[in-house]
Amino acid sequence: MNLMYLAQSGLSSAQAGLSVIGNNLNNALTPGYSRQMLLLGEAGGKTTNIGFFGYGVQVDGIERAYNGFVNNEVRGATTELYSLNGHYQQVSQIDNMFGDTTNNVSIAFGGIFESMQKMGSDPSSTASRQETYAQFNSLSYKFQTNSKTLNGLEKSTNTQINQSVNDINNCAQQLANINAQIEKIHSQTGNTPSDMLDQRDRLLDTMSAQIGIKVTENPKTGRVDVTLANGLSLVNGDKAYALETRASAANPNIEEVYYIDASGNAMQLDESKFTSGKLGGLFTFRNEDLVKSRNELDQLALQMANEFNTVNAKGYDANGQQGGDIYNIPNPTPIANRNNTSDAMLDVTYTNISDVNAIDYTIVFKGPDWEITTSDGRLITPEIGDDGELLFDGISVKPNGVPEPGDSFLLNPVSGAAAGINVAITDGSQIAASSSPDIDDENNNENLRELLAIKDKKMIGNATFAEAYASMVSSVGNTTSSLKGDLTTSSKVLDQWLYEKQAISGVDMNEEFVNLTMFTQYYQANAQVLQTAISIFDTILSIR
Repeated sequence: MNLMYLAQSGLSSAQAGLSVIGNNLNNALTPGYSRQMLLLGEAGGKTTNIGFFGYGVQVDGIERAYNGFVNNEVRGATTELYSLNGHYQQVSQIDNMFGDTTNNVSIAFGGIFESMQKMGSDPSSTASRQETYAQFNSLSYKFQTNSKTLNGLEKSTNTQINQSVNDINNCAQQLANINAQIEKIHSQTGNTPSDMLDQRDRLLDTMSAQIGIKVTENPKTGRVDVTLANGLSLVNGDKAYALETRASAANPNIEEVYYIDASGNAMQLDESKFTSGKLGGLFTFRNEDLVKSRNELDQLALQMANEFNTVNAKGYDANGQQGGDIYNIPNPTPIANRNNTSDAMLDVTYTNISDVNAIDYTIVFKGPDWEITTSDGRLITPEIGDDGELLFDGISVKPNGVPEPGDSFLLNPVSGAAAGINVAITDGSQIAASSSPDIDDENNNENLRELLAIKDKKMIGNATFAEAYASMVSSVGNTTSSLKGDLTTSSKVLDQWLYEKQAISGVDMNEEFVNLTMFTQYYQANAQVLQTAISIFDTILSIR
């Protein structure tokens, strides 16, 4: 009878082995599947006076090919790659726009001076004046187009931030559900379901692509707890905590991310501390690259328009009239905080455009005084005008209405300049080329020379318009190039860790085919043992 028991244990083990191998082969192409291995052990035996007789083989379990360290490294590399990619995809669009060598702001700016050069030889020529007028329009249109593109990128970034937050929340909830199911099955059977563990790991990989996470795993039950970089819990056993996006109270154009705790309280995330994952890359782009590019573009538009207006006002046009503004420059518009308790507003005008800085100011009413701080933390002490206006950095801020203590406003003096400038003159005859009101002095181009000199004037710090634009293009280009290089390196690092993971957890079709052949022979051999046992048993029964 012992021989039959031996054959039975061998057949059972062989069948289990063939089932595991068959499952591996079936899921060889299933994303995230971890190879399973049959664990066999001796079934014990008994010791006799002539020696030890074994009871055969037993199935000790089915083990999932898994290495927690390697999986953690894969998640870390994934987080880094998606952070760089999210950042790169957005900033490269600015690079493509500014770096367009056939149609950009600098080329349009140069076109004005080429047409004014033609005017210089014949200031009374209607054709050359109209060509210059057209070039002024072309430049303002280019500024407006670039500004719209940057605004579109801001909206696109907000949309992607919303989607990223939704993906994180979905993963967190699914992980909490899987934790509950895994722990329930483990408590009932003492085992962990491999398919759920694979699903758990896929969700962790998906979440790590969106945001940097720390994973704590219970190797016995398979439960995972997930926290953010700042220690806030996203998944704690069967409980999930959500993130939420809300329009900023200070600037409704910005989507801010909040963490919702167990009591339902919302806490705004410090975006400067979240730089990993796609969400971190989007934060970096929106809060640094986009802000810098927009400020520089608006500053270029503002200072350029101001220079043309200033110089044109010194001369006389083709009709002998004093020159006026070539460009309309919109006044800055402060943004009232949504939480303000009064309906007070601020009227902002320029007092000296040359002194205007491209920076955000937060203006808060403290009662009775106003407090002004810059985005880089500096405290501004304004002069107080005769009508109570606040005078600082080339602008005048006049409060209207009755503010309440705590009311605040966000102001960037250059914001909207690129989008808002448009040509004020209606035709080329209003270009003030002459220094004399005498319309008979047709060849007078003294003021036109002053207009041409704007090309080489240092209007933004110590840089000319062309130099400032080139610096802006170079800065964006360097950032894009650096990100592209880092992205290539990060991709290779991730590929290396994925290879390591595949070597541990992946299914090798050739190896499984060898195992299939081996267990088939194993099954056949034990079947032969069983056949032999039956033959012996039949022989014994046939003895009379």
